[in-house]
Amino acid sequence: MFGAENVITESEKMTPIKSARDRAFLESLGEYIQREKERLMCPVEGPDEQRYIIYSSAFDKTDRDAKLVHGKLKAMLAQPTSLMYCQRRAVQLQERIAIIQRDTAALQAELKRLQDSRRDKRSSLHQETSDCKTRWPVGQIPGLTFDESMNPAALAKHLEYLERKRASLQIKRKSQYVSVSVKADLDNKMCFAMDQRDELAVENERLQLRYKQMTFLNDSLISWEQTRCKVPLLDFLTSKLKSIFHLKVSDTDFPGISAAVFEEDDPSKVNESELLVDYVERFIDLFEGGEYEAAAFHAAKSPHGVLRNMETMERFRAVTVCPGQGELPPLLLFFQALMISVHAGKQLPGEMLSVEAVRCAVQYNCLELVTYWVTQKRLTYSEALGDVISERGGVKLPTSDTCLALAHIIYKACGVLRKVALCLCKRGMTSSAVECIYQNKGFTADDCLFVLRASPSLALLQALTQQYQGQNALLSVGFACHALLNSDLEDLALQMVENIHSSGQGALEKVILDDAGCSAENWVEVAGRCGQRKKPLLAQEICSILLSKTGASLSPSI
Repeated sequence: MFGAENVITESEKMTPIKSARDRAFLESLGEYIQREKERLMCPVEGPDEQRYIIYSSAFDKTDRDAKLVHGKLKAMLAQPTSLMYCQRRAVQLQERIAIIQRDTAALQAELKRLQDSRRDKRSSLHQETSDCKTRWPVGQIPGLTFDESMNPAALAKHLEYLERKRASLQIKRKSQYVSVSVKADLDNKMCFAMDQRDELAVENERLQLRYKQMTFLNDSLISWEQTRCKVPLLDFLTSKLKSIFHLKVSDTDFPGISAAVFEEDDPSKVNESELLVDYVERFIDLFEGGEYEAAAFHAAKSPHGVLRNMETMERFRAVTVCPGQGELPPLLLFFQALMISVHAGKQLPGEMLSVEAVRCAVQYNCLELVTYWVTQKRLTYSEALGDVISERGGVKLPTSDTCLALAHIIYKACGVLRKVALCLCKRGMTSSAVECIYQNKGFTADDCLFVLRASPSLALLQALTQQYQGQNALLSVGFACHALLNSDLEDLALQMVENIHSSGQGALEKVILDDAGCSAENWVEVAGRCGQRKKPLLAQEICSILLSKTGASLSPSI
């Protein structure tokens, strides 16, 4: 180590430093070393760790400043080169801009030339067309073949047909159609008549009640006179007046007055049968004319639902026309119009019609329609309807989970609990299925086996054979395993027994001895199946446990 005096002495022997900044830096460095030595009370001579640390930090600081200065120097030396590269790049970009501008000008000139040429051709073509008196058809005329379109006699005959059709339409327009304003006036008159009818109906009901009360009072007075006034009139009337207040008007009170008498004066029933006939005939015209969408909406809005039935559906099903791209088939058009016209929860289509609607939508992969119909309550829920949707969910498709969720809604609304749990299991929601099973007291052992057979799962089997939140297990282990052996699910049953056996010493013995839902004969059958499936140790364990039970007998085959 060198002292501060040695550093200064050596610096005095070196070449004199001309820069005042460097001399100041060297002096500050010496002062820093001297100040730190005094502060840390370093000895003047001899090796010392504190002195080493002070000199090391001083030299590190000098190195950092030197590296910083060297970096700035390199950057300053590189500035001319960077400037040269930037200037060269600017020249290249200017050349490219000039090329782009030149090409743009050439393209604009070419575009202008083409526009002028097209304008000239259009004007010359228009001139030729105006000069030419013969007009040739640009395409095939509707209703005529190509040969007939080129035949003057056929064209003349077709022209006569079109003129007759136009004349007929003009006559119909004058005789059968009126303006929209007339319909608006009639609607207003209809509303006024309906309001007046409602007011008169209320007044009529009030008068009928008054008539009934007066008749009751008159009959009471007659009966009082016949009893020769045994009861004072005031007491008699008091008791009868109490009964009068409870009287109500019913349709059987006036049997001599038929509703048919007033049918002609009822605006809502004027020629109702004739209107229904006209409505059905209009539907037939639309249907036979190939206007299937209009016919579908016409049938869906039919009064009293006369066309919202299976017969109309069969008409649309029988149509063999192939729809174009983006178009719906006629049968699906009918169901779509039917669901649009009904209100949520009111005037729903029947069970069979709802099932056919969903089956048709699923057939044409229109699951979004099924989702809308189910969630908006446009269908009559039934177990058959849920089956149609759940069958679609059983196929491994991206929409399977959606189908199972919709089927779950329908089954839950119909109270089909076993299929509600089955939908949850198929969706992988085993814990929710177990919760649903244990929360519904109506769930039986047969229901549990139905779910297990339709959706085999070891987790579900374990949950159904164990206690759940303080409730007893719905199935015993032996009963469930024996039932699964007879359902071609012996692998699941044996896996369950193996898991119990491997869970700990004495676990299988406790299960068998405490199993009151399964007889020893059934456990013997389980052991026999274990032997057949090359599980001799498990079979022997079951047999030894059964032998320990009092009165247990084993089959000779074990």
